[in-house]
Amino acid sequence: MSELSNIVWNDQLLLAVSDVDETIAEVYTPADPAMITELSSFLRGGGKLFMVTGGSLARVQRDITNRIDPALRRDILISHCSGAEVWGFTAAGELRDQPFYSVYEETFTPEMKQQWRAIVDQLLHEFGLRPHPAQPKIAFFETIGREPQDIMLDDRGPQITMEVVNGTNLSDEQLSHLNHAVPLTQGSYDLRIPIKERAAQLFAAANIPITPRFGGNFALDFAVESVSKTTSIKAVLDNPEVLATIGLKSEDLQEATHLEVWGDKYSVLRGGTDRHMSEALPPEVRSIDFRQEDPAEFPAGYNIVVWNGQRHLHDGLLEYLQSRNS
Repeated sequence: MSELSNIVWNDQLLLAVSDVDETIAEVYTPADPAMITELSSFLRGGGKLFMVTGGSLARVQRDITNRIDPALRRDILISHCSGAEVWGFTAAGELRDQPFYSVYEETFTPEMKQQWRAIVDQLLHEFGLRPHPAQPKIAFFETIGREPQDIMLDDRGPQITMEVVNGTNLSDEQLSHLNHAVPLTQGSYDLRIPIKERAAQLFAAANIPITPRFGGNFALDFAVESVSKTTSIKAVLDNPEVLATIGLKSEDLQEATHLEVWGDKYSVLRGGTDRHMSEALPPEVRSIDFRQEDPAEFPAGYNIVVWNGQRHLHDGLLEYLQSRNS
């Protein structure tokens, strides 16, 4: 594990590629004002920010970019819903009228969109799941409770996500009340596993190009097939016209130190999707993990280092950003 003294601010950084949930802000929660201040300072100093998230565009706007000065937003790109779309801002700081690309709209007919949602409804019925609106985890615990079948359901357009907040480490008593078997996997009983397996069957039978995949610590994402954080990053870096909208040229990003990845889940054993950001870039590019993960679980051959400051997750990224001034 890297020592903190070795993880100093990269003063050559031009483009930061960052996860959102638990890296920039708590899930379904606005970014801390101090985080907005530091990101704004980074942008004001000439940095560019490319947020790559499984979350929705609306969430990123509401909780992050709407809180940033419009004059700075032109240097921001957003890839949401696990890479299904990439959006940018105008010089005036308004969201552009159209995404730079949308695999979702290019692939799905209205009938396919409707059938996708019918399959999700079938999963809710088969597993006895009780859907609730997306909300901060603590608020969910306080208002809804701790029953495994109480979940958050978030239809993001190009992605539908089940947040199985109470079902990733089931007790024997909880298992006894379920009507589906849950296999022991990596030391825990995770309700997402049988839901994911059944979903894969239903989507395949209906010929709907959706891939069920784990996201974060408790999410089950129904994402457009063949897209990922890797594909969206490569699509941007390979498109000079998109880079030009944030004031960059392809030749600006030839040095590994001109890029950096910020995330919190890189483990290949625990479904960490942030490693896919690293896989889109030259292996020499530094990726900082703001979660206390075991480096032995990281993909081999990439420059992934674990932040070991006083704080972690989004508080750790804030600590790193603030270190620019030390």
